[in-house]
Amino acid sequence: MIRKTLLALSAAALFSTSLSASAAEYKFDKEGQHAFVQFRIQHLGYSWPYGSFKDFDGSFTFDEANPAADKVNVTINTNSLDTNHAERDKHLRSADFLNTGKFPQASFSSTEVKKTGQGL
Repeated sequence: MIRKTLLALSAAALFSTSLSASAAEYKFDKEGQHAFVQFRIQHLGYSWPYGSFKDFDGSFTFDEANPAADKVNVTINTNSLDTNHAERDKHLRSADFLNTGKFPQASFSSTEVKKTGQGL
């Protein structure tokens, strides 16, 4: 679940940033509300509540001519989880799920970036 969340964050941040044709390093724009870490979870088999992590940081490089050289790095404060429901958040932070006491941060570093279609 965390890996998919981080991949979604990386994609969202990449698409929400003004990009140039040359390789450059970018920081996620957390202050301007252009990047966010959002997830959804199945609840009791019939609903899909959404949540987010409010505290995260990251960067990525982008070179449209050479996607293989691109990299994505993200670090999330797992205690910043918020599903807009205090008891559910407490359960998700517990050892049943994220175990935020033992794992206060989740990190993702890409090992490969591939262009899979046309455009961004």
